[in-house]
Amino acid sequence: MHKFIQRVIQKELGESVLSIREINGLGSVNQVFDVEGSTANYIIRLNEDPAKQVEYQKEKWCLDKLKTVNVPAPVILAMGMFDKVLFMIQEKIPGINGAYCKPKEKLEIWKQLGQYARKYQHIFQIEDEQVGAAEFHDNWKARLIYNINKLAVADSLLKNGVFNKNQQQIVRIALENLKSKTYKVGLVHGDLSLRNCIWNDGQVYLLDWGTAEINVVPHNEIGILQMSDEASEEEIYRFLKGLGLSRADYNEIKAEINVLNLLHRLDKYRWAVDHNIRDIKNYEDRIKKAFRNLNPL
Repeated sequence: MHKFIQRVIQKELGESVLSIREINGLGSVNQVFDVEGSTANYIIRLNEDPAKQVEYQKEKWCLDKLKTVNVPAPVILAMGMFDKVLFMIQEKIPGINGAYCKPKEKLEIWKQLGQYARKYQHIFQIEDEQVGAAEFHDNWKARLIYNINKLAVADSLLKNGVFNKNQQQIVRIALENLKSKTYKVGLVHGDLSLRNCIWNDGQVYLLDWGTAEINVVPHNEIGILQMSDEASEEEIYRFLKGLGLSRADYNEIKAEINVLNLLHRLDKYRWAVDHNIRDIKNYEDRIKKAFRNLNPL
């Protein structure tokens, strides 16, 4: 793989490689390498699944768009396919990965992430035709109607014991109550975590936009964060503070966050079934967890 990386860097950037170090433990989708070049340092991500090309395109679009709302993020220098392997070369941001920062720094990171989310949630559309065509639904209402219709007698969630009939009806009522609601939609990162941040002398750079989507804001981002177990309760409240939400504000929308988060988990499960994802139990477990948090409107 090192020789492959040397060839890509030479071809795309015209630069020789001095050293290559694989970065482990900070993600599972891509192979990620820290590359020292003759004039600069880079991060290169590789993936042998051609289906991930749209995901790479989405990330590039997001990173380019973040510049317009003043959210610090790395610059993509080159992206494409070489010898049937997808690659993305980014500038390397100097600093410390957020996962390895001190406790006080971690709290500041979450506050800044909230401030960033407040900015990028004003982006209400991913303006890339190929990315848009690959989306599971056109908008959140289409997502809602699709998932309500899936709550039928032949639902695999009943067959697999994720829900019983009574629980399915509780879910249906909760989702039906959303049909009359009007929500703001915007860009959602979808995987906010310390490991996706670089702490550089007090400033946070936000990485990895492969799971980004347009969804209900701020509800969806908050719900995903709570379900991920990536942040402590104190860290979540720092994020909310950066987002501009007081505890009272949060408590007012908490029930809606729980229902919308369940909708999000149901939709991810339906997507996984449609795409024959093997680890379906992981999706089922997330639905169960979201159901336990459910407070019907």
